[in-house]
Amino acid sequence: MAIHDQNYVRYEGPLREGGGWWVIASITIRLALSFLRTKLTLLLLWVMPLISAVLIMMEYAVRSQMSQLTEQGSPGPGSVIFFMQAAMFSLAILYVACGCGIVSDDLRHRTFQLYFSRPLARWEYGLGKFLGLFILGSMVTIVPALILGTMRTAFFARTEHLNEIAADFGVGMLLLVLLTSLMSLIVMGLSSLTRRTGYVVLAFIGVLLVPLILHGIVSVATGGVDAARLWSLPGNFMMIAEMALNPEVIDDLSVPWWAPVLITLGVAAASIGALVRRVSRLDGVA
Repeated sequence: MAIHDQNYVRYEGPLREGGGWWVIASITIRLALSFLRTKLTLLLLWVMPLISAVLIMMEYAVRSQMSQLTEQGSPGPGSVIFFMQAAMFSLAILYVACGCGIVSDDLRHRTFQLYFSRPLARWEYGLGKFLGLFILGSMVTIVPALILGTMRTAFFARTEHLNEIAADFGVGMLLLVLLTSLMSLIVMGLSSLTRRTGYVVLAFIGVLLVPLILHGIVSVATGGVDAARLWSLPGNFMMIAEMALNPEVIDDLSVPWWAPVLITLGVAAASIGALVRRVSRLDGVA
C-alpha cells in the first residue's frame, strides 16, 4: 500500500537517549538479507575465502617441507595485500547486487515518513544506514579475514615468523575496516543523489571502473609510475595498504606518501557531504 503524506506525523516529543540508530541498522540488515539475490551473492563470494583457506594450508605445508632443506625467509605481507585486493572486488560485487538502494529506495518509496514517525533524530538515520551497510559488507571482508587470519597465525605459531604474521594480521584487519567504511560511504553518498537505484549502480560502477581504466592508460603511457595509481580508488587504497604493511616502501615512492591518503579522505568527505545534504533536506519530514 502506498504511503501518503497525511498518514504519518512527525514525532515532536522528547527523543530517547540513543538506540534509534540501531533500529535503522537492524531494519537495513534484515531487509537486505531477506532478498534471495543477497543470499546467493554472499554464497558466491564466500568461494574466495574458501580458496584462500586452501592456499594458506598449502603455504604452510610447502614452507614446512622446504624448511627441512634450506632456511626460509619471512612470508611477508604479500598474501595480506592479495586478500585485500580480492576483498575490494567482492565488496564491490555485493554492493552492486544489494547495497546501492540503501537511501534511494527510501527516496523512491518515501519510507522516511514511516521512519520519522518514531522518536528518531536525523543523524541516527544516517548512522543506522551506514552501520547496516557496513555490517553487510563486513560479511565478505572482515569476517572471512578474521577467520583466515586466525588460521594463518595458528599455523605459524611455532615458527620464528609468529610476531610478523600477527602484526600483518592486525594491520590487515584495520585496513579492511577502513576499506569497508570507505566503500559504504561511497555507496551511501551516491545513493543519496537520486531516487533511481539503477542510476546508483551505474554511478558506483563508473566511480570504480572509469578511474581504473584511466589508471591503466596512464600506467602504460608513463611506464608504470606511482602517479598513475592516484587516478583510481583501488590504486590509492592499495598504496596506503602497502605503506601500512611495509613502511620501507615509502622511500621508494615517486609521489608524496600523503597524496593517496588525501585523495581517499577527499572521496570519503564528499560521500559524507552528499548524505548529510540529503538527510538535512528530507521531503515530507518536519
